[in-house]
Amino acid sequence: MAILFYSTIIWYVIIAQKKKIMTTKKLNTFTLSGLIIGPILGSGLILLPPLLYNMIQDFSLIIWIVILSLGFSFALIFGKLAILFPGRGGVTLATKEALGKKYQLLTSFYLICAVFFGPVAVLMIAAEFIQEYFPDTHIVILSFCIYILTYILLLIKIDFLGKLMLIVSSAITVIFLISSINILMNVNDFVFTLPDVEIKQIGYSFLLVFWAIVGWEVIGNYSDEAKDTKTLTNAVVFSAITVSCVYFIVCLAICFGEFEHSKENFKLVWLIQPIFGNFSHIILSSISVILCIGTLILFVGGVSRLISYLNFSQYTSKHLRTGAPIGALNFLALVHVLILVLVYVNYLSLDNLVAFADGFFIANAIIGLITAILLFESGFLKMNAIVLTGMFFGILLFSNMYILSVIVGLFCYTYFKK
Repeated sequence: MAILFYSTIIWYVIIAQKKKIMTTKKLNTFTLSGLIIGPILGSGLILLPPLLYNMIQDFSLIIWIVILSLGFSFALIFGKLAILFPGRGGVTLATKEALGKKYQLLTSFYLICAVFFGPVAVLMIAAEFIQEYFPDTHIVILSFCIYILTYILLLIKIDFLGKLMLIVSSAITVIFLISSINILMNVNDFVFTLPDVEIKQIGYSFLLVFWAIVGWEVIGNYSDEAKDTKTLTNAVVFSAITVSCVYFIVCLAICFGEFEHSKENFKLVWLIQPIFGNFSHIILSSISVILCIGTLILFVGGVSRLISYLNFSQYTSKHLRTGAPIGALNFLALVHVLILVLVYVNYLSLDNLVAFADGFFIANAIIGLITAILLFESGFLKMNAIVLTGMFFGILLFSNMYILSVIVGLFCYTYFKK
């Protein structure tokens, strides 16, 4: 199934390149939603619900209710900023208006640093799911192969990529929703038990599940690709509702489902086994790779547009006729390959990469929220931005100390720099 999927994608790429269409079509509500939903679900849907449940059992449902509520507000806030200040610079354009150019550069650096590490972590998560089919291949080599496929996809015209991701996102959403609803419909007794959980565990849990709402910060980098502001608004709202529903229903099924191996650590494959039987493992492996590739497309594609907009050099500002920012893509590819090498020689681990990326993502999100507080008039979104800023500061305190030092150091340098 996975081989068939990859072959189909490569075939489409070849056909698209042969056509060499000079004009770039704009994204409509559905194709933009397709570009958002799969990537936002991404590796988080595969990794976080079972991980959190195995840590804190039914208490994970409370964590998810809180984080999904925050995530919905987070999406609306960054969607509105993207509408007010459209362009490839994304939300940094709003930051420039509210705080000045040096803070625009600071939040850009935070986001770029996060995307130095985050995509490599996503690559490794995807590679882990297919390693059983390639037992003699090192996980870093598998990660590199997945990156090559992602790089090719990033060269495609954005409207075609949006349509492709819409089909894939819809299929994956349906699979998880049907599987979870099937589990819930066969529950005899809904029992909710709160275990004893320490404050430190709660804080760490919030830090982990922040990964589930990461991604809305880069939606603004695609605002130039949308047909109009109404398209962007509808896509953000539709995507936020869909992502929240999928996560919540999956988590309900994990907490209340009656599984044969209930005494073991929960495995996500149990969720789809009642419907897909012996095909469950290969379906989950394929879904995992597809979702991770979607996440990579969103982040690497969005940040490459930001790098291109910032015009660091003549090379990083180069574009193909398809609109792909080839110079910035090549720069990020070089960085990602170097980090993969560091992982290969055991200098960095998956835990390091996730910790580094999360810290920078949260720092970038906080600046975006402060931007919203300064720009929005009094109302629902402004109040939510204030609450989110306080909560994200709290979550950031549970981050890696070295990354906190870098974040604070960059902020101090920016603050005192004339």
